[in-house]
Amino acid sequence: MTVLYRRAFAVFFLWVGSISGLVAQGYIIIGGKVIDKTTQAPIPFAHIGVMDRGMGTIANENGEFYYRFPKIAAEEAIAVAVVGYKNFTRKGADFTPGDRHVVIELETAQPVIVDGGYTNSFDARGLVSGALTKVARNYADSPIMMNGFYQETLQQNGEYVDIREAVLKVEKDPRPKIEFPEKVRLMRGRRYQSTTRSKLLDEYEFPNGTAIVTKSIETGLPEYLAGSNLSDYAYQLDDTIAFYNGRDVYRIRFSPVNAGVKAARNGIIFINKADSALVRIEYEFTPSGVNDVFKTSMKSTLGKVLGKSREGKRLSSFTNYLPYAGKWYLQDSQLLIETDFIDKASTLTGTIRLHFVANDILKSNGNAVPPSDQLLDTAQFAPQRIPKYDEVYWSNFNHIIPSGPMRKITESLKK
Repeated sequence: MTVLYRRAFAVFFLWVGSISGLVAQGYIIIGGKVIDKTTQAPIPFAHIGVMDRGMGTIANENGEFYYRFPKIAAEEAIAVAVVGYKNFTRKGADFTPGDRHVVIELETAQPVIVDGGYTNSFDARGLVSGALTKVARNYADSPIMMNGFYQETLQQNGEYVDIREAVLKVEKDPRPKIEFPEKVRLMRGRRYQSTTRSKLLDEYEFPNGTAIVTKSIETGLPEYLAGSNLSDYAYQLDDTIAFYNGRDVYRIRFSPVNAGVKAARNGIIFINKADSALVRIEYEFTPSGVNDVFKTSMKSTLGKVLGKSREGKRLSSFTNYLPYAGKWYLQDSQLLIETDFIDKASTLTGTIRLHFVANDILKSNGNAVPPSDQLLDTAQFAPQRIPKYDEVYWSNFNHIIPSGPMRKITESLKK
């Protein structure tokens, strides 16, 4: 046998061995629901994962979850974390593999009550400003890659008429002077489109929706908090200190200083007390803020989409971050838009929700996603013809489990 053939066989057997190792490794699958221990109410968007490995997923809006983790992590703790609750932890091996009826009860963390006089004198704006200046220290400063799951839904008068889902590879490069600081690549995607969708909702969509909800603080501060825009809002320490992942978290409420603030928002910034890291940012546009976005942002993607509508009703967002290996990373991000379409004597309400969750956090060389491979339009996702929700489609990737109302879309798929 020549040297060339011996090398070829060696490479072949190494390849087979690596594949066999992956097969032998296998995965443990669990599913179920996350609920409040006292009220038994579902807890939406709880994070479930092996935090020490930067792996995880989230529950859906009804607290339902599906989680697939490698057997090699079976001896490590699976943690469930939500702001305002004590962490739930259980060793992976203590779950029954394949159990899809796991009920995880979270206990409310007793908040620390803050004296009213203290909250009024507290320099809340200074805390927010300080947290923003510490972004470079608290968040990734070198290229990273995330495997994650994206879900984009369109509701027509409360019923789902278009659902787009995908597994994405997201590369973030926080280094300055990088032409493409965030790149998104489609790994696998599908689309459920109902025949009941009204023509009024044609083109009511975000071709670059993935870019909106995968963007995070590692590669740029939120524009409404950056620079002089910070002065557009008044900041107030909440009268309770919350709790997240075993840590105390300040809750800073913010609102516009006056009616002249454009695209104004009311919201809450959650800041980790120990290192001033931003844990969560949530906000809802004021009624005048919604009008500003609809009327004055026509040159932006958001403005072009909303410009086809008649009247904006609601625009809200939240972004969560989680700790891993001494830094904080994007956990999940959501944008919700609700619009009224007026046609003669009737009114139709369209609601778009974009949601992304990072399932794996990995190091990167900055070239994992070439610019030529970037995902540009979610309308190109492969149409789903099978009248059921088949999770096998996602293979070894975690995903956000569809709710009952979402599954009804399979009853009227576009042929």
